[in-house]
Amino acid sequence: MAQSNPTAATTTTQERSQAGNWLQALRGLRQERGGEGLAGYLFIGPAMLLFLVFNAYPLIRGVGMAFSDYRYLIPGYAPFNGIDNWREMFQDATFWAALQRSLLYMLVYVGFSFIMALLVAVLITEVKSQREAAIYRALVYLPVVLPIAVAVLIWKQLLSPEFGYLNYFLREVLWFDSVPDLIQDARFTVPVLALISVWKACGTSILLMLVGLYSINSEVYEAASLDGAGWWRRLLTISIPLLRPTFAVIFVLGAGVLGMVEESLVFFGMLDAGPSAAGRVVGRYAYETAFLQGDMRWGYAAAMNLTVGVISIAISLVIFRVLRSERLS
Repeated sequence: MAQSNPTAATTTTQERSQAGNWLQALRGLRQERGGEGLAGYLFIGPAMLLFLVFNAYPLIRGVGMAFSDYRYLIPGYAPFNGIDNWREMFQDATFWAALQRSLLYMLVYVGFSFIMALLVAVLITEVKSQREAAIYRALVYLPVVLPIAVAVLIWKQLLSPEFGYLNYFLREVLWFDSVPDLIQDARFTVPVLALISVWKACGTSILLMLVGLYSINSEVYEAASLDGAGWWRRLLTISIPLLRPTFAVIFVLGAGVLGMVEESLVFFGMLDAGPSAAGRVVGRYAYETAFLQGDMRWGYAAAMNLTVGVISIAISLVIFRVLRSERLS
């Protein structure tokens, strides 16, 4: 005589109960009456419309153009050319030089942004007064709300070799005999653009760090203090390990700057890529290809931007894999 398995019967009962709950919830959604459902759709409708018009459609349109030889100044000329754009790209020395500058820009941006965000956020958490801490949080976020053109032009004036405050400080206060021209020296072009971007956007990373730090239970720090752990040890053994999910978000956001173009265009202008073309990053090169050169090769420019997007996605996947933790899974 066959014996029943009580474990299997319990599992089956639980599965049936869960399925029944899902079915009941679904029936509840379908039985909604009145204007509540319609009101919800009306609330999300404008946002969805803006997303489709300004995000989804340009993305789909750009992917389509990347596989064509679309030239804007030739009416009706957009033949499908498969992967010919990438074949040309792999032989384009200007593209590879621009991509190297963009990778350097991204590394400098991510490194300085991470260090600055962690340092400032930790210092703000040490402020005991809630009012003072709120003032500091507002101050560090102020550059984020500035238009990018204003931020870049401010720094261009500060770095001016003749009238800039930085050169004056180095010469008159620190008594440097020779001060490099940070605008016309090609060696400093990419780092300077990256540092300007860090000053402009670091406030977001600081707030993300603060959210992570404030979410750590204070009892953990108290227990570590009772065990004799000092400030540095608490930072290295408690704060930093528990901030890994925040680090991942900051690094992924940093990977998105690989296609930067606005800073270079504002700093040097549309017709000048800087000393020895050192400001021609890959985003700027795609812009020049699409709007300034020849018959405006939108297809080739779209292929370059699509390549940059794929590289950014790959870097983001690597970051998530390296910094994954229980809180990320």
